[in-house]
Amino acid sequence: MSSLPLLWKLKRKLNIGSEKKLKEAIEVVDNVVMETIGQRRKEMATTTTGLTNQTCYLDSIGFIEDDKYLRDIVISFLSM
Repeated sequence: MSSLPLLWKLKRKLNIGSEKKLKEAIEVVDNVVMETIGQRRKEMATTTTGLTNQTCYLDSIGFIEDDKYLRDIVISFLSM
């Protein structure tokens, strides 16, 4: 059991195996969420009311200006 943390740290440092897959998966999720945020911001900018009839988590927090902060909130919401 004592070698497992060392193996994990080595895999993480060298970016191999499951750590590489995890990093790639995180990048994919990050890109999808950032694209969705951009699309929703464009939709909100083009509508006169700012909110659409669709129920969306982004509508309720559309006042947040920082996209990275908003991304973190959305990812936290999705991981629940």
